[in-house]
Amino acid sequence: MTSSKNPYPELLIDEASGIEISDIRHKIWSEGFKTGREHRQGIKSVIKASNGMVLVFDDKGEQIPEYQGQYEEVKAHILEDAPPSAEFSYTSDNGTEIKIVPREKW
Repeated sequence: MTSSKNPYPELLIDEASGIEISDIRHKIWSEGFKTGREHRQGIKSVIKASNGMVLVFDDKGEQIPEYQGQYEEVKAHILEDAPPSAEFSYTSDNGTEIKIVPREKW
């Protein structure tokens, strides 16, 4: 999963006193980002169909719609977010076989 830079400073300087104070927005953003990452559906398997459509599944076998679509449109996002344990595959031209391939060749 990707990481993101917290847009809020950890400390602010109070203009009246010149004292550094914690910016609560920094903490709230950090906690929300951590929770979002923990509860997010993780990619387990990715299948590219012979027609160029991509199907993505989590560890429960449920589809993850935000990663699905035409290969050229979703490839970069999937490769960025998929963990090293994710399985990449594609279907044969007749759609009867699924071949597992290394991430680099997918």
